[in-house]
Amino acid sequence: MFKVPPRIFLCFSTLLLVSVNAQIQQSDWDHLNSTVGGRLHTAIPYAQSCFSIVNGGPRTPNLQECAARQAGNGVTAFRLGFPEAYGMTQWETCQTNDAECLLDHTNPTNPAAFAPPRVCSQGSVPPFYINISGPADIVAAFAFSEKTGVPLVVKNSGHDFKGRSSAPDSLALWTHNLRNLSFVPSFVPEGCSVPGVTAFTMGAGQQFDELYALAEKNNVTFLGGASTTVGASGGWVQGGGHSALSTTMGLGVDRVLQFKVVTPDGQLRTANKCTNPDLFFALRGGGGGTFGVVTESSHLVTPQIQIQTANVVFTPTQANIRTLLKALAANSVRWAAEGWGGYITPNDGAVIYANPVLNAAAAVKSMAPLVAALKSINGNVTFGTSPSYTAFFREFVETAMDPVGLPFTMATRLIPATSFNNTQLIDAIVDSSLNCSFPQILSVGPISFKGFDNDTAVTPAWRNSIWHVIAANIWNYNSTVQERVSLYQGLEKVMDPIRALTPGSGAYVNEADIYEPDFENSFWGPNYPKLLAIKQKYDPRGLLDCWQCVGWKGPQDPRMFGYEPTAVGYGSRVRALLVSQQ
Repeated sequence: MFKVPPRIFLCFSTLLLVSVNAQIQQSDWDHLNSTVGGRLHTAIPYAQSCFSIVNGGPRTPNLQECAARQAGNGVTAFRLGFPEAYGMTQWETCQTNDAECLLDHTNPTNPAAFAPPRVCSQGSVPPFYINISGPADIVAAFAFSEKTGVPLVVKNSGHDFKGRSSAPDSLALWTHNLRNLSFVPSFVPEGCSVPGVTAFTMGAGQQFDELYALAEKNNVTFLGGASTTVGASGGWVQGGGHSALSTTMGLGVDRVLQFKVVTPDGQLRTANKCTNPDLFFALRGGGGGTFGVVTESSHLVTPQIQIQTANVVFTPTQANIRTLLKALAANSVRWAAEGWGGYITPNDGAVIYANPVLNAAAAVKSMAPLVAALKSINGNVTFGTSPSYTAFFREFVETAMDPVGLPFTMATRLIPATSFNNTQLIDAIVDSSLNCSFPQILSVGPISFKGFDNDTAVTPAWRNSIWHVIAANIWNYNSTVQERVSLYQGLEKVMDPIRALTPGSGAYVNEADIYEPDFENSFWGPNYPKLLAIKQKYDPRGLLDCWQCVGWKGPQDPRMFGYEPTAVGYGSRVRALLVSQQ
C-alpha cells in the first residue's frame, strides 16, 4: 500500500480550508501507484536531512546526507538531480507565510539556517511525484487529477525561473529520467513528405550536456542554452529557447522538428508541421506545462562550424560598467548584423561574444570599437577560434553558468534594434544594471536569422530584438516578507522605465518578471488569442495551470500561494486573499 505521510500539507498552515489532498481516499493513491508501476513517491524538501523538525514532527538529522546536500547546494548537476530540488529556491517555499526549508546559500553549513528554532516545512515542494517512465504514467496522472482535483505540475530539471514546476499540495510529473537519445541522419517528421534532415531525437529529460557531447561526436551543431542541466525538450524550447548563436541561427523553436506529447485528454499525440500543426505551433513558444506533457522531441542539427570568440575581462566598478555598456550599445546593431551574439555579465566584469560567420581577421576588425572601449577602462579582450559550438560552450559558458541553490527573481525586456539610438533608454538599461543584485544582458535576439517560418508562438518582438536585458535580485533564507517585497519592487522600479521606452516590445516568457504587466501581450503578442483557443481545445478542463501561462486561472487559485505577496501587480491580490482567510 502507498502510504500517504501525515502532516505533509503544510504550505497553507491554518490560513486555508482543509487541503483537497486531505479528502482523497487512500485507495485513490493506491490505485494510482499501482497504475504507474510503483513509481509514485513522496518528496520532502531538499534540505530536510539537516533539520530536527520536519513538517511539524521531530526528526533526527541525517548528518551524512546533510553534509552532502550542503556541499552540493549550489552545484547544478548535484542539486537538480533530486525531484524535490529547484534551482531558484524560493520555489521550494511558500512565500505567503514563510513556510520553507532552506540552507544559507552564502554558507550552507551555517547552523543558523537549520538548527532549532528553525523548522523545515513542505512549502511549495510537491509532496508527491511520479517518476515518469513513459506516456502511460502521464495518462494515469491526468485521470487521477480529473477525479480527485489534485493539481498537477510538470517538472524536468527544476530550472524554471518562474516557479511553474512547483505548487503546494500538488502532484509533480517528473520527466527527468526520460533519457533516450539518438542521432538520426535523415529525419522525416511523421505524416510529412519532405526530404530528410539530420536531427537528434531525445527524451524529455535529456540535457544539454549530453547533447553537446553527442554533437561533438558526430561533427554537428546542436543549438542549445547556457546550462549543462537544462532539458532541451522542456520549458527551454517550449518557451522559445535562446542560445549564444541565436543571432544568426535562430531560437530553439526554429529548429525543433517534432514533439511527442500527452495532452490532458489522455491522448499521446505527434505534433509537427503536418500532424496536429496547431499543437505544434503552441509547443513552439506557447510555454511549458500548459498544452500537455512532452515525452520526446526531435531537433535539427547542422554541420559543425568554427566560432570566433571575443573574451572580455574588466574591473567591474560602476564607472567602468557604465562606460563599457554604453560602448557595447553603440555598436550592437552593427555587431548583430555581422553575426555576433553572447553574454554580458557586468558584476563579474565579464563579456563573451561568439560569431559563427566571420573569419578570424574579420572578427578582430569588427571588434575594433570594443578594443578601444576596453582600453579606456584598462580592460582586456582576447580573440580566439573555437573549432565547434561544443568547444566554445565548454571553454566559455560551462565555466560561468548562472548560480543555483538560492532565491533569485528577475525582470526583463527585449530591446529592439530600432531603439539603440535612444540615449534615454540606454541610460535606463545601464541604471538597471547598477541597481540590482545580478544584472545580465544576453545578446541573443535572432535578428540576423532569416530562416524562421512565422508559425511559432513566441512574441514577434523576438525577431526585431538584439538584447535580452535582465535585472535580478537575490535574498537569503532569513529574509523577511518586507525585505522580499522591497526587492520585487526594486525590479519594478528599474524595469518600468525600460518598458516605457520600448513600446510594442515584450519579454521572454521563461525569463521574466513574475508580475509582468499585460503578460499576454508581453510574452506572445498577437499570438495569444490563437494560443488560448488551442489551450481550450486540448485542455478544456484546465488540468494544467501555471503562473501567467496561457489560460491561467489567476493568482486566486490556491496552487499559486507559493508566490510572493508583494505590494505590486498580482501580489497585492494574493495578499488580500490570504488575509481574507485568516
